[in-house]
Amino acid sequence: MVFALLLFNSCASRKDVIYFQKNQSVLDSAFSVDYVKIKPMDRLRINVTGPDEAAIAPFRVNMTQGGGGGAANMILYTVEHDGSVILPYLGAVQVAGRTRLQAIGLIREELKRYVNDPVVDIRIENFRVTMLGDAGSQVMDFSDNDRPTILDAIAMSGDLKITAKRNDILVIREEGGRRHSYRLDIRDADIMNSPAYYLAQNDVIYVEPNTTGIQGNRRPWYLSLGMTVVGAALTIYSLFNL
Repeated sequence: MVFALLLFNSCASRKDVIYFQKNQSVLDSAFSVDYVKIKPMDRLRINVTGPDEAAIAPFRVNMTQGGGGGAANMILYTVEHDGSVILPYLGAVQVAGRTRLQAIGLIREELKRYVNDPVVDIRIENFRVTMLGDAGSQVMDFSDNDRPTILDAIAMSGDLKITAKRNDILVIREEGGRRHSYRLDIRDADIMNSPAYYLAQNDVIYVEPNTTGIQGNRRPWYLSLGMTVVGAALTIYSLFNL
């Protein structure tokens, strides 16, 4: 009886933990990518270069002498509430609602009115996602990713714990001055069609523990030890009886 109880408490059902077990046809279907859109109050790191440094100079913020290039010469700009960034010489440029590549193209076209062959690079520096609950707690930086997904966040967290509730992952998102919540079931491949599959700036992901995980925190240490021993014994038995 005790053995059966330990076995029941130590083993999770496959249907509770296997990813993408439902609607697997989605895995072989056409899809469209929802690239990250720039939002008001985003912090953009913008770099402007070109073959003629003297011609490009007026379009840069004055910086202290330091030499080098790349990120060292990239300046942070805050997207205003009206969706614009104020750039040297160009003034207000509307970037909110555009992807990073679209914003690069827009600023580049504005610059081409004054200089030849300008090169523009943009990074969304405040692209942070917060992971909480049964997948570890951490803040993730996606500033180098134009299309991060919930799967990227789970992978960066080290995967969901065996006690994580996979059918009710909560994503909280701020959109247009309102908070919206989405519930995702990672056991269902149709998660890839959810508006919360692709992440956005400042998303919060909460993974709730299942009943086993909650009860596990209440178990006496000797019961947990017994379950571990039984689990190890069953694993060894299975290996020698394949």
